[in-house]
Amino acid sequence: MPAWLDVLTGRRALGVDGRPLWPVTLHEDAIAERGLATGAQFVTLRPLRLSDEAAWGRLRGDDDGRLAPWEATVPSGARERPLDFRAYVRTQHREARRGAAMPFALEVDGAFAGQVSVGPVTWGSLRSATVGYWIGSPWEGKGLMTLAVAMTLDHLLSPAVGLHRVEIDVRPENARSLAVCRRLGLREEGERRGLMHIAGAWADHVAFVLLAEELMDRPSGLVAGLEEHE
Repeated sequence: MPAWLDVLTGRRALGVDGRPLWPVTLHEDAIAERGLATGAQFVTLRPLRLSDEAAWGRLRGDDDGRLAPWEATVPSGARERPLDFRAYVRTQHREARRGAAMPFALEVDGAFAGQVSVGPVTWGSLRSATVGYWIGSPWEGKGLMTLAVAMTLDHLLSPAVGLHRVEIDVRPENARSLAVCRRLGLREEGERRGLMHIAGAWADHVAFVLLAEELMDRPSGLVAGLEEHE
């Protein structure tokens, strides 16, 4: 059975090599020595866990004012309600087992530092995904988020997963997030009007895209490309 049919039938989705797509952990070490980022030694992307609740809550509480302008919200009058952390983690892992999401926790030198969220993942004739991310202020401005996104895109567009297109949508006012996409050399596709409800209103976004064949034109991958440009 093709991997995309696993999603439609509720079976666990498999990569092109037959291995389950989730859980997975991505890791890069010696990152300061390699010029990938500053002020840290290693970065790990691993599954978000229920046990992250306390660290997640502290970080989100400390950075609420900084992150709130970029936060997805539920439109007034909608029947949906925002999920609490534990419900969110359970929902994300259920989707991950179906191959429809990858909820990564970002660790820097072993400390919970943020998230990289992949989803929705669409298979069949699309084979695409959207990536979102945030990082706590103690680690901001060190190149760590750029590295984490590069690790994620290298993984998603690799033969092991087999996606064809990955998109990152950024508010045009979000200078730091725009800088991440531009430093990675992602192709800017233009404005997506009213794409998402953010901070209480429908917001335009700028779409950045990377295709599998575009990554093939960079044989070393995005992570190694960061190292080569230092």
